[in-house]
Amino acid sequence: MERRVRRYVSAGILVLVLVLATAAFLLRSSPSQLAEPIRVANGLIQGTRENGLTVYRGIPFAAPPVGQLRWQAPHPVDDWQGILKTQVFKPACPQIGASVPGMAVEPTNEDCLYLNIWEPDHSTTAKLPVMIWLYGGNNTNGSGSAQLYGGGQLAQKGVLVLTFNSRLGELGMLAHPQLSNESEHKVSGNYLLLDQIALLRWVQGNIAAFGGDPGNVTLFGQSAGAYNLSKLMVSPLAKGLFHRVIAESGGDFGPVDTSDGPPSLPTAEQSGIAFAAQLNATSIAALRQMSAAKIIAAPRPPGTGLNVDGYVSPKDTTQLYRDGQQAPVELLLGYTADDGALAGVPLNAQAFTAYIHKRYGDYSNRMLALYPASTDEEAKHSWVRFKTEEAFGWQEVTWARLHRDAGGRKTFLYIFSHVPPFGPYPRVGASHGAELAYVFGFLPNLFFYLHENPVRASRDVRLVHDIQTYWTNFAKTGDPNGEGVPKWPLFDAREQVLDIGDTIDSIDLPHREEHALMDAYMASVRNRIDLKAQHLQ
Repeated sequence: MERRVRRYVSAGILVLVLVLATAAFLLRSSPSQLAEPIRVANGLIQGTRENGLTVYRGIPFAAPPVGQLRWQAPHPVDDWQGILKTQVFKPACPQIGASVPGMAVEPTNEDCLYLNIWEPDHSTTAKLPVMIWLYGGNNTNGSGSAQLYGGGQLAQKGVLVLTFNSRLGELGMLAHPQLSNESEHKVSGNYLLLDQIALLRWVQGNIAAFGGDPGNVTLFGQSAGAYNLSKLMVSPLAKGLFHRVIAESGGDFGPVDTSDGPPSLPTAEQSGIAFAAQLNATSIAALRQMSAAKIIAAPRPPGTGLNVDGYVSPKDTTQLYRDGQQAPVELLLGYTADDGALAGVPLNAQAFTAYIHKRYGDYSNRMLALYPASTDEEAKHSWVRFKTEEAFGWQEVTWARLHRDAGGRKTFLYIFSHVPPFGPYPRVGASHGAELAYVFGFLPNLFFYLHENPVRASRDVRLVHDIQTYWTNFAKTGDPNGEGVPKWPLFDAREQVLDIGDTIDSIDLPHREEHALMDAYMASVRNRIDLKAQHLQ
């Protein structure tokens, strides 16, 4: 019973809150000093010493993708002379608005392919596990320098943490027949993924200089970052470049060329033609003459996004997993209990019912039985549940099952149900991104909550400890379990998951009926696609 009902209000925990709150303040405000220069493949770099860490900000991992290099695969970095100062974050890639909702808007520049490293103190013979963060933001926003994603706290647990930028929006995903003709592989559009693969290759060639182990690399990402991870796991270009994956609220398991899945290359190319036309550009050369700001601000036609090109992304992701083509890595993944709460909400029951009938056709009555909408209030509640399971829960459970059934590697699944006491969460629940403050230890207004509600504050600080312990244990060993945290069961045939709430405990996988209905619907969509393809042959 002691494990199930954790007594966060003990005097010892409250002392821990005070200590960690003070430490968090010092991590933000303590002065830094220059570190000793180290050598990477292209030359010497110099970071800073900060609170027992060596921090490097703004290391180039690919050439600036500007001019003629816009919409090309990333090119190698040129060597530099002297010592490159890597003490200040570089601008984010071009985007509109903040890289993280609710936070400051960062400066942007098309010259943005840089990485950042938090290196803990370690012996000269130690090989540190490496954790590489892939941010969310719909692949149109985000950066490795966002305040939320500071790697200092995770690094203090004995891992080397790396964040980075990759191209966004149409600068990172524009497909077009002229671009495909330029490419030696006759493809275009997946520049964002190619940036991420270039980063992984940089890590393999350079991370040992920081004490990192190139044979123990964990990728962790949320939302679009997790979506990209599901594709990197089946990309032949990323084979052998990473060894573990943590995916939070994202995945690509819908059929190609549907509203549930990515476009094929031909579809994406046609969208690229439409994109160019609306900018009155008759050629890629003309588009390359335009400012990055104009490209990013232009409306995106349907069918844009990362595409299935047969090269970076060989074919339908689900089929690749069914065929056992995914990387043989340990996998930890999950979603938040109210992941869909921030999706646009139908105003009333009639709008919700009409949406379900239009989208799900023959399956709509069964959907409405599971997500009833007899009143406007019931419809609003059902909408959040529906969007949570349709867009996130079903994706994560499908991914977990496919990877588990491939055999040979551990799979762990979680549901994050804790409601943070800040931001929009007290109003909308454990919605999209609710876990991120705990993964990175970014608890805004902690001193306020410590004064106003010390019991709640102690829970939040304890949860930071638990999640960071799980995540870093997994990076170190491929298993999140260890001393000081509740047992996390494997996601095996019993289908147990970890419920991360005010308390932490294992539960049976919920919402199986909803997921089974989504399985049936997705199978029907795939069958229609297959029959259409056979008819066209």
